Amino acid sequence: MGFTDKFRVQHDEILAMTREITDKLKAEPDAPLIRKLLSSLAGKVNFHLAMEDKALYPRLAQQKDTHTTALTAKFMAEMGGLAGVFMAYNNKWQVSAIKSDPEGFAHETRKVFGALAHRIQRENSELYPLADVGT
Repeated sequence: MGFTDKFRVQHDEILAMTREITDKLKAEPDAPLIRKLLSSLAGKVNFHLAMEDKALYPRLAQQKDTHTTALTAKFMAEMGGLAGVFMAYNNKWQVSAIKSDPEGFAHETRKVFGALAHRIQRENSELYPLADVGT
């Protein structure tokens, strides 16, 4: 079992949740249901970020390879920005906001989820293989 296997499973779960929410974007979305799903997604994302902060980044920071430590620092800095965008998105889109602007919600959802999917793809292909070295 690789060090990042649990992180990768969480990525799959996060992507499945974003697809479920995206599938529910329509002219008259079920705002309470979407809000419930979005809250579950936020919990999953927060848990995943906490695990990365406590286990993944310290492991990578201990490696002697300058490429690994530089890439780790870059990913950590980028993640802070994306995490902030996601949290602002999550706080903004409460039931009343989704009901009053379903098109704006759909547009912003696709944009934020696209950035999240891109980040997950990069972590899986660029960062996680470095953490799996030696496992």
